[in-house]
Amino acid sequence: MRKNRLFEHRGHWLVQRSDTPHLSIYWCRPGTRRVERRSTGTSDLEEAKRKLIEFVGGAHPVDAVAAGPPPSLVKREVPVLDLLTDYLLSLGRDRPSFVRTRLALAHWLSFLESVNVVYASELTLDVQERYIAFRRAGRCTSGVKAANGTLRRELGILRAALRRGWRRGIIASMPFVASVPSPPPRDRFLTSEEAQRLIAACEPGYVRLFVQLALLTLQRPKAIFSLRLEQVDLANNRVNFLPEGAIQTTKRRPMIPISRSLRPLLESAIRDSRSGYIIEKDGLPLKSMRKAFATAVRKAGLPPETTPYVLRHTGATLLAAAGVPMHQIASMLGHTTQHTTEIYAKRRPEFLLEAVGTLDGLFGAQPIEQAINSAACQSAPVRAKVAGVWGRRPPRANGGQPRSRAWRTRADSNCRPLPSEDAPLRQEDHLMDTED
Repeated sequence: MRKNRLFEHRGHWLVQRSDTPHLSIYWCRPGTRRVERRSTGTSDLEEAKRKLIEFVGGAHPVDAVAAGPPPSLVKREVPVLDLLTDYLLSLGRDRPSFVRTRLALAHWLSFLESVNVVYASELTLDVQERYIAFRRAGRCTSGVKAANGTLRRELGILRAALRRGWRRGIIASMPFVASVPSPPPRDRFLTSEEAQRLIAACEPGYVRLFVQLALLTLQRPKAIFSLRLEQVDLANNRVNFLPEGAIQTTKRRPMIPISRSLRPLLESAIRDSRSGYIIEKDGLPLKSMRKAFATAVRKAGLPPETTPYVLRHTGATLLAAAGVPMHQIASMLGHTTQHTTEIYAKRRPEFLLEAVGTLDGLFGAQPIEQAINSAACQSAPVRAKVAGVWGRRPPRANGGQPRSRAWRTRADSNCRPLPSEDAPLRQEDHLMDTED
């Protein structure tokens, strides 16, 4: 924050924030390290300086702060439900988060009525902790006990609603909002054989198409459900998962090339589509398919915790095991850690041909085991990763001769047979075993 200070006067300073064009006044509360702030309502530096000097009033900063903010900053009491409702309406019904926000608002309404809390100023830390216990006990209208992930989302909605009211001057200050620990990451993924069983268990139609698209593109379910026909460019052999005119968010949607197995799926979907979307049922677009996907999971004999999002983890994990470079995997996943790679991949999606080609071999027309065996013959690191064993050589015995030839991976058998221990070594075998 110090580098953004534009002007300082008697312990108060002007700061240019990144989330608003207006300059803000900052100062420290006497006797503490807590920093207070207020907006000047202007982006003009000279006008903001004048307002800062008027705010201090020529007094010592301690006296100025002790006197409190001007009467114009003292806001009326605002009901919490008004702030939550205003935030919900600001999202719009077409936003994916609208339904979850509306459900969270119903939970907050049930809780606030039970504890007789009305105004935002009454949302103390004790009240918020009582809400956490209220939701974990399942005492809301739905009767479902909330896990940490759900609680983090609902507390985040409250925080966003309060921040929206504070930024617009509806409330005088931003109350502290509690949080809960993040849930453990979901590291579940399918093996190649399990993925093939899942595809076979799906009836021909929208469920199988979704599973195949998820495995061949590594995109999130929402990105696949919202994929429209105009986002598929068959002439240039690429798919842009970011709709035209949309803004990239933290959950980035990349542009990827179309693999050989993906192309006939897209061509068939485009030919049969009646709604303008790739994934549809009875001519209508879909937003989820939990029941149909759960039925396919049960038929395939997979654990019930297998969700549509697991398909994304599955493709990324098997790509890494097959030796595909991590920056290519990150680009297909849309991760922001490889920002430079994503820019290059957006302009030249052919950069990802190796990644989509490997996905084609894993989940396309070729059998899975045949695809893995063919990938295992490419290089020694790939052989080691596919076989699931270490490819390091053992320590050498005295004299520099290899102690054992058992370090060879099982994938070597897919490339050429291993000679027996009694058979003489060929010249290239001897060079390979003794080479540093």
